[in-house]
Amino acid sequence: MKTDKAKSNVNVTLGRSDPPAEILIGKQFPCPTCGLALLIRIARTGKPYCVCLGCGNQLFFRGKPGIARLIEIVKSGSLISQNGSNVESPITLFNRLVQLRAQKRDLEQKQGLIFNDSDLANVIHAVENEIRRVQVELRKMARRNGGRDKNE
Repeated sequence: MKTDKAKSNVNVTLGRSDPPAEILIGKQFPCPTCGLALLIRIARTGKPYCVCLGCGNQLFFRGKPGIARLIEIVKSGSLISQNGSNVESPITLFNRLVQLRAQKRDLEQKQGLIFNDSDLANVIHAVENEIRRVQVELRKMARRNGGRDKNE
């Protein structure tokens, strides 16, 4: 019995006529390595993807939860892309902060109110420390580039 390839991938594709595909076409997503703005494209299979020619990265967004998260990020505009190619850029650090804050929020939601998981509490504390470290790095960049620290 031969199964239709499109039906076997129904859980991980966007149809050509699906509104989510229309939302993503032509939008940008930052490269996780360099932060450059990558054009979101839709593959023949209906899956969104991006390619960074500078880094050689290929990003494939699969599964309904992953694609839904991509759509949420694109709609919110929470991640920003840069036009240059500096890996140690403020844009990259800002995107890192956004991602860390989202991770912290997700972890805090998993933490029980009555029964506290000490391992989870340690992970949350480690993420908070990483947020502070990235914020310090951003402040250093602001001072180094002649800007003034907004938290002073």
